Amino acid sequence: MPYKVIFFDMDGTLLNEQKQIPEDTRKALRQLRDSGIHTVIATGRSPFHVRKLAEDLGIETLVCFNGAYVEHKGEVVYSTPIDVHSIEKLYQLVMARNHALVYLSDDSFYATHEGNEMVNRAVSSILFDPPGMDAEVFRNKPIYQCWLHCAEGEEGVYEQDDTLQNVRFFRWHDVSLDVMPKDGSKAKGIEALLQHLTVDRSEAIAFGDGKNDIEMIQFVGMGVAMGNAHPDVFPHANYVTKHVDEGGISHALKELNILL
Repeated sequence: MPYKVIFFDMDGTLLNEQKQIPEDTRKALRQLRDSGIHTVIATGRSPFHVRKLAEDLGIETLVCFNGAYVEHKGEVVYSTPIDVHSIEKLYQLVMARNHALVYLSDDSFYATHEGNEMVNRAVSSILFDPPGMDAEVFRNKPIYQCWLHCAEGEEGVYEQDDTLQNVRFFRWHDVSLDVMPKDGSKAKGIEALLQHLTVDRSEAIAFGDGKNDIEMIQFVGMGVAMGNAHPDVFPHANYVTKHVDEGGISHALKELNILL
C-alpha cells in the first residue's frame, strides 16, 4: 500500500539517548520529503520545545502534548486543553502536599515553585532551560499538559482523587508525571490531523518507543516499534525495527519498501 503520512515520536525514536538525531535518520527524512511523503512529529513535548528541531528537519506538522495540540503549517487544527477545574483542584492538592507543578502552554512553561529540586532534575534530563515562575497561570492561559513532581509511590493520592477524573497520570521520570486529559492520546490528535488532510489511517505509519506511543501504533495502518522500545510496546506493533542508534528508522523504511 502507498503510504502518505509517517508519524515519528521524538525521544528514543528520532532522538537517541544523547538527544541527537543520527545521520542516517536525517538522510531518511530528506528522502521521504523528496518522495512526497508527509512527515510529522508526534510527541509528548510542547510545540515551543519542538519547533526548532522541526524546522531543522523541514517538518511542518506537529502533534504535541500527546495528541492534545495539532499544528499544520502554522495553523492549529486540533486543540484540547485540560479543563480549568481539574487544574485548580490539582493545584490545591499539590500546594497542600508541598509537591510542585509545571504548567505547559503552547508557547511556554511555568512552575509553581522556584528552584524546586525535583523540577530541576526532570527539566535538566531533557535538556530544557528552567521554566518561568507563575503558580496560577492556568487562570488566564490554556494549559495542555502539566508535570506533577513527586517521588514514586506518592502519586496515588492524585490518581485516586474523585475530583481529578478528567485527567490521567503517566510517569515519565522518577520524580515527574505527565498530567493530561483523560481521553487524550497521540491517536486522537493523529485522527484529527488525518481528517484534516483527508488521509485514511490505513495510509499512515507511526514509529515509537514509549508506552505513550502504543495507541498511535495501534491506530495507524503500520505501527513500527523501535528496537529500544519499552517491552510493553512490542506486542502492539506490526513491525519491530532496530535500535535508534543502529539505523532503526532507515532500516524499517527500507524493509517496508518505502525507501530504496
